[in-house]
Amino acid sequence: MASNELHAKWLNTLSYLENCGARKIAACEHPTLVKEEMLKHAAEEFRHAHHLKRQIKKISDETMEDYSLGTLLGGKLTLQYLNILDLKTSRYLKEKGLPENAIREASYLLVTYAIELRASELYHLYDEVLKEANSKVAVKSILLEEKEHLEEMKEGLLKLPLGDIYAEQVCKFEAELCRKWIFVLA
Repeated sequence: MASNELHAKWLNTLSYLENCGARKIAACEHPTLVKEEMLKHAAEEFRHAHHLKRQIKKISDETMEDYSLGTLLGGKLTLQYLNILDLKTSRYLKEKGLPENAIREASYLLVTYAIELRASELYHLYDEVLKEANSKVAVKSILLEEKEHLEEMKEGLLKLPLGDIYAEQVCKFEAELCRKWIFVLA
């Protein structure tokens, strides 16, 4: 948190990623066969995006009305992070011979699992940094919900044949993407 301006952009970046995740969840929904778990998850991700936007006001007078490139950290890679991971995952599942109609749901589960793993790690570290700095910004509620989402995805993986093997590969995709993203952030 070198400056309030950078910190505000960090919060806006996290808000964007949460919003993007919520929109991806909503896009994966069947028009009528929507499970309550999926509705809850999308609603919580939208809430996280909103919560992070509101946190910006605690550290900056500058309003960040949108997610334009100048208000985010990580450039275009931030904008494409989830799309890249989703595309790599879908291609991988297709290569593994999953039927076309199963790829969307499996991809949702696997991408979400990898992202929730990353979110749990990232929000835990961020929460520690905020505490050390005695910051007014709070992310504890998000951290708790992300842990719950991760447990839900773990349960889902148990129902997916070869889910643990697929998850390992998707987590490798995500780890490589995250390394590139962190390099761009630095």
